[in-house]
Amino acid sequence: MHVGIIGAGRMGSMLVRKFIEGGAVRTDEIIASNRTPEKLRSLKDLTGIKVGDNKEVASRSEVVVLCLRPLDIRGVLEEIRGVLTGEKLLISTAVDFPLEDLATGTSARVARVIPSITSEYLKGISLVAFGPRTTEADMDTVMSLFGAISSPALADEEDFEVLADITSYGPGYIAALMREFVRAAASRGVPGENAEWLIGETLAGTSDLLSEEGLEELISSTATNGGITEEGLKVIREMIPAVFDSLFDATKAKHLRLRTMVKNQALGKEGSRKEIVSRKR
Repeated sequence: MHVGIIGAGRMGSMLVRKFIEGGAVRTDEIIASNRTPEKLRSLKDLTGIKVGDNKEVASRSEVVVLCLRPLDIRGVLEEIRGVLTGEKLLISTAVDFPLEDLATGTSARVARVIPSITSEYLKGISLVAFGPRTTEADMDTVMSLFGAISSPALADEEDFEVLADITSYGPGYIAALMREFVRAAASRGVPGENAEWLIGETLAGTSDLLSEEGLEELISSTATNGGITEEGLKVIREMIPAVFDSLFDATKAKHLRLRTMVKNQALGKEGSRKEIVSRKR
C-alpha cells in the first residue's frame, strides 16, 4: 500500500514521520507533495521518502491524505480529480470541509480524520468519520494507519467541532491555562522558569494518574473537606465553567465562518461553470 501526503506542512510532515516511526508504513511506501519546495526537500532528506507534485502523489498512491486548510482543498481536488479513481481512498484532515463536499465529483471513497499534535509522541486521539462508500477494508486501513500514531476514535461528523476542541486543539488550550498558572505564581515571587518546570512535571504525573483514575476520582483523592485544595476547587467551580462556555461559543462561531466560506467557494465555482456553459450556448 502506498500512502500519499498532499500538503507536507506541519501536520503533513508529522504524519509522514510518525507513520514511519509507528510502523504503519515503510519509507518507500510514502510519497509527499508541498507547495514550498524547500520544506519538501528537507522532509525528503530527513526521512528518505519519495516526493512529487500533487497529481503525481495522488496517481501513485492507494491512500491519499489531504493535509490542507479548508479553503485550499477544493482547488487541489480540481487538480487531482482525474486520478481520483474508485480504487483510491481519500482522507482529509481539515475540520471544516465536510465529507459530502469531499466526495463531490470523485469516485474515490472518502474519510475524515482529525489528528492531534500529541501524535508527535504516538499518543492522543485521532477523530475518524467515514463516507458512505467506504468499505470495511478502508476502515481497517484508516484505523491501522492512525492507530499506529494515536488512539483513533469513531465519531459523528456533526460532532467534530466540539470534539476537536478537546482532542486536536486541547493541548494548546491546556498549555494556555498552565501559562496563566505560571504567570500567577510568578507574580507571587516564584521564578517563571521554575514554575513552568514544576507544572510540566506535575502535568506528566497527572496524565499517568488519569490513565488509572477518572477525573472525579482524582479530584476527590487530592481534596479533603476543609483543606487547601478544596478552597482552590471552589474558585475553579465558580469561575472556569464560564470560560469554557465562552471558548466553545467562540470556536463555534469560527467554524461557522469557515464552513460558510467553503460553501460560498463551492457556489462560486458552480456559478462560474454555469456562466461558461451559457456563453458556449
